[in-house]
Amino acid sequence: MKEVKSKSTPTEPMKPTPIGYVPIHYVEKSKSVQSNFFRFLSILLGNYYGSKSQEVLNRLLDEYRLGATRDGAVIFWQIDKNGKVRTGKVMQYNPEDGHRIKEQGVAINWIHNILKKQNVLPEEWLLSQCLFGEHLLSLYPDKVVVLVESEKSAIIGSAIFPNYVWLATGGKSQMKEDKLRVLSGRTVLLFPDADGYTEWKQRAESMTYCKAIVSDLLEKHATPKQKADHIDIADWIIIQIQEGKLMSTANHLVEAEKILQQMIEKNPVLQKLIDELDLVLVDASHIASDDKSPP
Repeated sequence: MKEVKSKSTPTEPMKPTPIGYVPIHYVEKSKSVQSNFFRFLSILLGNYYGSKSQEVLNRLLDEYRLGATRDGAVIFWQIDKNGKVRTGKVMQYNPEDGHRIKEQGVAINWIHNILKKQNVLPEEWLLSQCLFGEHLLSLYPDKVVVLVESEKSAIIGSAIFPNYVWLATGGKSQMKEDKLRVLSGRTVLLFPDADGYTEWKQRAESMTYCKAIVSDLLEKHATPKQKADHIDIADWIIIQIQEGKLMSTANHLVEAEKILQQMIEKNPVLQKLIDELDLVLVDASHIASDDKSPP
């Protein structure tokens, strides 16, 4: 008896999961300075920049599209490189010290979840996160990128050191290649939280698609208590401002730049190396100016 072979149906290639987007008008509608986080930011920058702080605050509001809810929570919108809105993270902060409120009943919320409950987005809508601030990459194609963990760190870092593009992963677990690939070809400085240096250093070794350097600032200089408190670069900058040491840090940058320039003058080969490696000297002199003028 002749064996009849069943015809196998060719396997169809899996279709990529469609990325869910949030209508852009929700970003525009939510734009506000009325969040407790923005209130803290206003006080912090007011103490640092004085009357010139409003210029910086306006830039941060516009560039990062900061929103607010009716109860004073801030909305950190995730907008990708194409200007598409992936979601918004809703968080409540203490307006006095800038710390996130983690009490029971004050959890992180997400705009896509809110819109699903309101039947604005379909139940099958799928979240695909991107880096916070990712949309700024196309706005500043030549700036060095600074990657941090929290959105708060990105905002405060950008406020004080605007010569960089400050982005945030949104969490230690969000250091994923599919999110980081957008950094291809860029020079990236990674500032992990005080408890994340080893993990981020290992992760950076696989980021071969960009020039990644991991900062050991907190690893080397944070106190044992600060490490136990899991401080991040935003906390460090705030401490430096409050203790009047940020100017000293900036002066060190300026001095380092002067020394490097002197080395270049004495050794032209060093300039050739800088050119070939596409290294950039960041002018830090404006940071150390006496009037703290926003760059």
